Amino acid sequence: MATAELRALASQRMCELGYAYVAPEFSPSGTGLRFDVIGIAKYTRQVRIYEIKSSRGDFLSDAKWKKYLGFCTHFSFVAPAGAIFRWELDRAIGLIEYGAPAFERMRRARRFGMTIVREDCLRATRPSQRLRDRVGDGEWIALLETIALGGRYGAVALDPTFAQGAGI
Repeated sequence: MATAELRALASQRMCELGYAYVAPEFSPSGTGLRFDVIGIAKYTRQVRIYEIKSSRGDFLSDAKWKKYLGFCTHFSFVAPAGAIFRWELDRAIGLIEYGAPAFERMRRARRFGMTIVREDCLRATRPSQRLRDRVGDGEWIALLETIALGGRYGAVALDPTFAQGAGI
């Protein structure tokens, strides 16, 4: 599955969790970091980040994800089944896997007109736990600046999705 497809599925999952602002490839101003998918709650300062890994090698060669933890209250990896082992992650870090055997059967059946939906291919092997009650002031301001200024200061392909309601 292509990274763009995974990003779209992860964004959809984030919207369904009730986040008021969801964006793929989000880069907070002045940080030089880029999150694959981010969800920001409207009033509670809760921020969830999904880091998409395409392979085990991609996970092993990436050490920058630890810098993302200060910007979120929940963090999860989205990776192929078996690419990341749960024991390699801190207890609070979530793991969402795709490519389970049932999904592979469905992907082969797609040739016959079946539609694949997120619930069929993304499975939370370990839900993320709360890292902190809320994001710190400096990180929160960097996130809001990026949203308010329309992606200046380094946002990559900002395509936000806003939802109605009070957030979560």
